[in-house]
Amino acid sequence: MIDRFRLPLDFDVAPLLADLSALSGAGWLPHFNTGFYDGDWSGVALREPVDGNGGLVATGRTFSDTPLMELCPAVREVLAALKCPLRSVRLLRLGAGATIREHRDYDLGYEQGEARLHVPILTNPDVAFHLRNRQVEMKPGETWYLDLSQPHRVLNGGATDRVHLVIDVAVNDWLCGLVPFEDDDPFRPSPPLIDAETAASNLERFRVRVAAEPGLHAILRDTTDRDLFVEEAIRLGLEHDLPFTADVVRSALAEERRRWNEQWMK
Repeated sequence: MIDRFRLPLDFDVAPLLADLSALSGAGWLPHFNTGFYDGDWSGVALREPVDGNGGLVATGRTFSDTPLMELCPAVREVLAALKCPLRSVRLLRLGAGATIREHRDYDLGYEQGEARLHVPILTNPDVAFHLRNRQVEMKPGETWYLDLSQPHRVLNGGATDRVHLVIDVAVNDWLCGLVPFEDDDPFRPSPPLIDAETAASNLERFRVRVAAEPGLHAILRDTTDRDLFVEEAIRLGLEHDLPFTADVVRSALAEERRRWNEQWMK
């Protein structure tokens, strides 16, 4: 299935910036996933779980608007354009220089009947949002579906804050008519048909190449999710005419782990 898709819904940013200004004194809360980020990752809830404890938690059975929604007429216009059931609605800010480390939101996704939409309000050219190790370039006023059950990370390398309107919705026929959820993912490589000996030889040649090319090394260095690492290694190997299989990559990873453990047991 696809992991990203720009919906045919664009919004005027100026009114959304006015909403943002109206909330400047609202008391933005730090994100609760403190182990996943460095710097300022904070937000305000405009719609939250009725059975929750406030804050920025986005999971629950039923949802209702918070009093802050009354200060945001432009946000309400965005929500009115979405012909699907609304769940959580938040404004999330990633401060200048802040990072969100690679992670997955396992309980969020199309297969669970839920989708997360992003509408950027403030951003800058040095924001890098990577989903499955490939950057998603989102411009202010655009509307994006992102499958965040997949590994993702964000770096705000700019000098200004990044603020997105983040909307969780229930998947219905209207949304399925806009987003091709079940299309084949063009980024996912097909498993190569190759014998084990050649695959192992190609992997070793690829490792030498990675060690010699800083750019290639950097792509894999920041991929902490093991399954995604295997997938990315295969993809990059194919790009360099060095096909190998997932089995030989996993075997090599296991061998490196064994060597690492042994050095502490001597």
